[in-house]
Amino acid sequence: MPNHVTNKVQAPAHVLKSLINESGKIDFNTIFPFAGQFPWDGISGQAETAAQAITAQPLNNHPLIAGLERRNRAEANVMQLSDECFEQFIQMLRNKRSCGHFHTLDHARDVWGTKWNAYDQVIDLDAGEISFDTAWSCPMPLLKELSKRYPDDEITVRYADEDLGSNCGTVRLKAGETVSFEVAGSWDEMREQDQQQWTAWARDLKGWPEDEEDE
Repeated sequence: MPNHVTNKVQAPAHVLKSLINESGKIDFNTIFPFAGQFPWDGISGQAETAAQAITAQPLNNHPLIAGLERRNRAEANVMQLSDECFEQFIQMLRNKRSCGHFHTLDHARDVWGTKWNAYDQVIDLDAGEISFDTAWSCPMPLLKELSKRYPDDEITVRYADEDLGSNCGTVRLKAGETVSFEVAGSWDEMREQDQQQWTAWARDLKGWPEDEEDE
């Protein structure tokens, strides 16, 4: 399971409405939709590894992960894929050729900046704020694109990871650029006082009581 990052976005109502789909839900596809096709609910790891191998995708920056990827790609054999996995493999290649991403998850990580679409949503347009959770990270690339579309309006983004005190802070955007930011540093490099301050800040943003412990 991923870490859940709570995001609170403040902006004029007409800006926030751009993130809301016809069903009244916050939906990143309103800004950056996936241009390919992928009708399956799950993604075959074997098909993706074969697609990565045949298109010579860069390896991960981490040496250990890169080593594992290199070995898996060397062992990939399209002829051993099941019929469904083979069809996924072919569609991944079509998608990569047409829009630059193998599938919806590949698109989300690269273009939205987070693994999944928004969930645990709260919309209050009258107050000029929406709140939602995302997996692992704040969708900053998506929010910067939203900011580009409304260059005269300022957007304030506050976010906090459930790993309290890490991966949290406030960023203000205008015309697609960061105009100010105050974010937590690396946990191991922060002073104890800063760790305590950011932990309290993140707890407050997420609305967690002080005696609540992580599961």
